[in-house]
Amino acid sequence: MAPKRATRSNIAPETTNTTSVTNAQLQAMIDQGVTAALAARDAIRSMNGEDNHNSGTSVKRNERATRECTYPDFMKCQPLNFKGTEGVSELTQWVEKIETVFRISNCSVENQVKFS
Repeated sequence: MAPKRATRSNIAPETTNTTSVTNAQLQAMIDQGVTAALAARDAIRSMNGEDNHNSGTSVKRNERATRECTYPDFMKCQPLNFKGTEGVSELTQWVEKIETVFRISNCSVENQVKFS
């Protein structure tokens, strides 16, 4: 006898078990997951010192000596001007972009206000 074909009439309906979770319990689970992810990231970073310059050969790369950023160096990165007439979202975007310029130009904290 041939096996019976599955049709809608002879397939048992799926059942779903649900568990109610309060907002506090959900937030605790999220916090726990974030904490675990950050701990894993920190463990990976600490395998090769503070900066992970591992090229897959377990040999730490030599870091280049950095020189202090000068104003001409900073201006070569073409930072955007902020006129103070824009709204909050434009200010936030400007701050993010200027922080990127600070990192790229290796601008010291002491010079950031002066240069911007």
